Amino acid sequence: MTNGVDFTSSLERVATRRMRRRLVRCVPALDFLEGSPPTYLYTSGRPNRCNPRGVECLYFSETERVATLEYRRLFGGTDAGEEPKLTFVAEVDLRRVIDLEKRDVRGALDLSAADFFESWREADLPTRLQRLGLAVSKQRDVSAIRYPSDACRRAGTKGWNVVIFPEAVVAPDRVRILGRSGAALEELL
Repeated sequence: MTNGVDFTSSLERVATRRMRRRLVRCVPALDFLEGSPPTYLYTSGRPNRCNPRGVECLYFSETERVATLEYRRLFGGTDAGEEPKLTFVAEVDLRRVIDLEKRDVRGALDLSAADFFESWREADLPTRLQRLGLAVSKQRDVSAIRYPSDACRRAGTKGWNVVIFPEAVVAPDRVRILGRSGAALEELL
């Protein structure tokens, strides 16, 4: 139970939507190349906006502009922020995505705008969005959460991100990393 909402049971009832679109991700190029082997679908298990430590997930943005703002926010002022970045595109087909832009979905999950932008870096306990992500990671029906970009908010604009939980991606859902020719470079299905 989290502030009156049991996210696990809420997932069974919350409205979801299908997502068929292309998403964008920016990563530090040198970190990518140091992978053994390099993988576009790398997950670190480090905490982030929608996942506590130990929960594997992939973060994408709906546009390259949003992905670039997110990258700058995350890596600005670090060595990675001064190095080349790699930008790639994923084609996703996901049957059930929690869309936090929808008022009825936010209401069903008892989430407010403050929950979207709650500081997760210094938090002693998982934030509400991290607890929602934890609940999503433990089931196999809902595979992703669409949530507002904090980097865009700070830049005075709007934008959306999508966090995908690989363990919850089951056929016929899929995530394909595309090359310039449109060929799949790596796939999660």
